[in-house]
Amino acid sequence: MIGGVACGFAVAAYSAPIAPGIEANAGAEKPTFPFATAQVHDEDLLLFETYLDNLTLSDGLSAYGSPEDPLLPLGELSRLLDLNVTVSPTDGRIIGVLGETQRSLTIDLNSGVALLNGSRVVLAPEDVAVTGVDIYMRASALQRFLPIKITVDFADLEVKLTALEKLPVQARLERLAQLSSLHPEQQVEEEGLRIASPYTLFTPPAFDVILQAGSSVTGPSFSHSYDVRFAGDLLYTGFQGYVGSDQNGALSSIRATLERHDIKGDLLGPLHATTASAGDVFAPALSIGPRSVGGRGFAISTAPLEQTSIFNRIDLRGELPVGYDAQLYINDILRSGQRTPVEGRYEFLNVPLVRGLNVIRIVLNGPTGQRVEQTRIINVGGGQLAQGKMTLEMGVIQQDTPLFPVRQPAAAADLLGTNVTAGPLRATAQLTYGLTEEMTLAAGAAVYTPANSTQRVLLTSGLRTSLFGAAVVMDVARDSQRGQALSVGLAGQPFGFSAVGRFVAYSGGFIDETVGSGSAARPEVSHGEVNVDLNLQPFEDVLIPATLLATHDTFLDRSSGTTAGIRGSGTLADILLSGGLDLTAASTPAIGASPATSTLGATGNLSASTFYQLQWQLRSSLDFAVTPRPSVSALALTADRNLDDFTALRLGLGRSFADGSNNVQAGVIFHSTYGDLTLSGNYTAPAGTWSIGLTFAFGLGFNPSDRSYILTHPGPAAGGNVSFQAFVDTNGDGVYDGNDKPVALVEIDGGEHKAVTAEDGRAFVSGLGAGPTGRLNIGLDNIEDPNVQAPSKTIIFEPRPGRTVEVPYPLTASSEIIVHVVVRQGQGLVGLSAVRVRLAPKGGEAIETSTEYDGSASFENLRPGTYEFQLDAEQAERLHMRLATPIPLIVPPVGGPLPDITAEVVFDRPAVPVDNKD
Repeated sequence: MIGGVACGFAVAAYSAPIAPGIEANAGAEKPTFPFATAQVHDEDLLLFETYLDNLTLSDGLSAYGSPEDPLLPLGELSRLLDLNVTVSPTDGRIIGVLGETQRSLTIDLNSGVALLNGSRVVLAPEDVAVTGVDIYMRASALQRFLPIKITVDFADLEVKLTALEKLPVQARLERLAQLSSLHPEQQVEEEGLRIASPYTLFTPPAFDVILQAGSSVTGPSFSHSYDVRFAGDLLYTGFQGYVGSDQNGALSSIRATLERHDIKGDLLGPLHATTASAGDVFAPALSIGPRSVGGRGFAISTAPLEQTSIFNRIDLRGELPVGYDAQLYINDILRSGQRTPVEGRYEFLNVPLVRGLNVIRIVLNGPTGQRVEQTRIINVGGGQLAQGKMTLEMGVIQQDTPLFPVRQPAAAADLLGTNVTAGPLRATAQLTYGLTEEMTLAAGAAVYTPANSTQRVLLTSGLRTSLFGAAVVMDVARDSQRGQALSVGLAGQPFGFSAVGRFVAYSGGFIDETVGSGSAARPEVSHGEVNVDLNLQPFEDVLIPATLLATHDTFLDRSSGTTAGIRGSGTLADILLSGGLDLTAASTPAIGASPATSTLGATGNLSASTFYQLQWQLRSSLDFAVTPRPSVSALALTADRNLDDFTALRLGLGRSFADGSNNVQAGVIFHSTYGDLTLSGNYTAPAGTWSIGLTFAFGLGFNPSDRSYILTHPGPAAGGNVSFQAFVDTNGDGVYDGNDKPVALVEIDGGEHKAVTAEDGRAFVSGLGAGPTGRLNIGLDNIEDPNVQAPSKTIIFEPRPGRTVEVPYPLTASSEIIVHVVVRQGQGLVGLSAVRVRLAPKGGEAIETSTEYDGSASFENLRPGTYEFQLDAEQAERLHMRLATPIPLIVPPVGGPLPDITAEVVFDRPAVPVDNKD
């Protein structure tokens, strides 16, 4: 009889096996998203051994659904393959970069957008399932994104992965032994340990310093300059400052800003602002009329962060250290670049976006191969608000006047230029209100002074709605100089691509700084523009994301100007290619004896980059002209390589075809814990000009754990910092004290440089960015004592420039035990498979698993305390089984394996028919 029962459980194990820890994870609270409709059920669980090119990655990869095309955990696979992919099941987003060419991956399950290197990829909702701990995709769908081929062998319960290009895990073979022993329950995506970082009255500021010295045959025999950024908390706000000099070491620029951000909109009491700033700020632009201009003053916004209207162009600004260049990518299409800082910043102004999800990447390339990537995700809609919802954006500044103006040249008696004439007043305000779900009203007012004109007062009103699925916007404006404007915009997705069109009519000398190109001397009559984003497919297997932009302006003097451009990006043989073609046309009517004229010009650019053999970062750019005759204007090549952990090399070659000159540059950078020292040289032939330079860049971060400053790589003032301390918490209070043991060799990944805790268990991590949230991934593979349990392997916090967040990381001793679930057969005991069992701690959440084919169940990562071994109540009732005797378990405070225990099960009546012949 007992043999029949054991056989019945074996069949259950085949149809619904449950590995240790997996059932609890799959049963966690599941977020819901409109573009993830597949369901995960415990009874559909499959366990696969997983191999990468004959190397074992996991002996129990969890999967669900159809055995031929199962749902596989993307987060777990990404960690096993060491891919740079972040999976957030709570947000329904997958973001990362893949391969040597750094192809970007963005998937948003709220909007249904799936982009690989800017190309939209079809992803059916039934291919995706979301649990509380991971995002699952069918194997067939995963192959569209990841550089692997997936073969599922259900007969042998194996998943075989074949790399289509060199994967990061293959480049670091020494880690494969560790990865192959990882258990699935250690790989689940966790919600994370959240660390609060409220604004405070004052924190010692962090500093980023760049000191330069050099000589040039064409410039001063000796030049020197400094570039200092500093940031921290001040008066319960975030403070950012900047001081820079010219090439003679004289003070040339000062900036200071106080600002606060709150994603919940809890700033300024009943105003419910999301952003408030004062000092050197930028007044917001209106939909028509004044643009965003900087100066000393203040600005406030209640609009949601990272959200805007399709008809608004945005301005992107940020810190740009000396020697760096900035590249702007919108949905992986290279849109623009900047080499020279403007008062220490990069500026990309009037940037158009597409409707829906926009992934904005700003890549900063350092003088010797440094690469810093900043990513923002902006949801762009039609500008409509929910019914009853209201937003306000306003700012008041003195135009183009810094908070601390510097006299040029700076005089010793008046270094800060207290007598410098302030710019004109500029004040802008725009209010939007959701009248109904389909209609939003807008009203704006401004006082501004356009270039080469007099001050004027402006009033605007507008409507945002939709028509046949397309977003519609209308604005009217009138200023105090009798200027008038009417703007009509339309945005939709005809034929599968995104298109935005706008037409603006002007009269009375109206000056529109936002989209028009008119001026006081040359009034504009009309402006029209069209922006289209689409995928081009010149060949069957080639898909190129592209954007087209065309504008046409007519003026009061009957002249006109037209611009048109196309830009696209794509990958060919592991090389990221970006190119663009720009056309300009202008016409002037005959005036008196002057004949009518017309001009036509066409120029283009092509750039390429690749990461060759994960060692050389290669970049090139080619500028060319199409008219009046095809010609090449300039060519530039750069090659960067890290020779070791402390030394990097840059080589560069450039040629100007206009004057026939050739330029050669070389540089070497020495990385240390005290900063980066760069020696560079430049030579131009045939002119024979040369220059040499020495740069020392370092950071000063305040470490609150020991109340002192430490020297770091550059970055602590540009973004958030973390003071990390890992220790074994012996008394469970979560605070380090004299009885606790520091833990060395804990890896902290998430900044520009990976950090490792020292013998005292401490590490200082900088370069963590300044986004709404930051994440640190914690690695415990190399610590001395593996019998510890972490509070989480993900740290979540709110980074902001210059602020150091203290992160205590209390580890607790953990144990593991194997329980054998058996039933008595004659005089012996027989193991039962597929029995759902649990360990229930006092006052805690039970740990659930199921027995293997031999009746064994493994419980790992057990914290010290008292537990009770239990059967799953629903299964036990259905099969009429119970424990022969209660089984308590005491886990001691010393970690490690515990002796096996045996749990005997008794059946009150047979669960399956009895076959006496067996």
